[in-house]
Amino acid sequence: MAFHKDKQFSETVVGLCPCSLCCCLPCWYACEQDNVSDRIYAQHLAITRDGIKYVVDRHDTGCRSECQQQGKVSKTVPYDKMTDCDVEEPAGSSGNCLMLVANTLHVVNVDTASSHGGHELTLVGLVAPEEFKKDVWQMKRGEQVAGVSGTVAPMAVSMARDGGAGVGAAPALSSSSLEAKIDEQTAVLKELLEVMKAFTAK
Repeated sequence: MAFHKDKQFSETVVGLCPCSLCCCLPCWYACEQDNVSDRIYAQHLAITRDGIKYVVDRHDTGCRSECQQQGKVSKTVPYDKMTDCDVEEPAGSSGNCLMLVANTLHVVNVDTASSHGGHELTLVGLVAPEEFKKDVWQMKRGEQVAGVSGTVAPMAVSMARDGGAGVGAAPALSSSSLEAKIDEQTAVLKELLEVMKAFTAK
């Protein structure tokens, strides 16, 4: 929280020309401080069996009037679409050069094949970023993760269960239907054997 507030203060107040400080300071204390807090507390993150779910609840922005409210936004990144999930450690500083703020928060970047050079999801300030990364990769591999109901089958396994890995692939059979097919083929072979015996006996 402190990092976000200091960075926002550096960019919106210190970064402006001195003559506008008399207007910016009251706005900062009246609105922007609370906007930063609301924006942070509105963010929620969960690892579900469907993917990484990121939600930003409705919160106030600008002058905190009703017409400037930001609506709720939710996004789910499926594990089978994910190509990378990595942790970026903090380094350097951010903000205006007159009041630089040391970067202290880890950043987790989630990429997909359709990211097109950017990141599908960027998560700043997770308490345990390395643990989050480990759990995400476990879910992608189809392994059980504590606190998540069910697992996600790896891509190759789910393709096989769905009926093949591509166009023209043979449908997968359950154990019961496979046994029925074997019994049917056995009966046909027995009939052929009887016909052959009768033919050789003549």
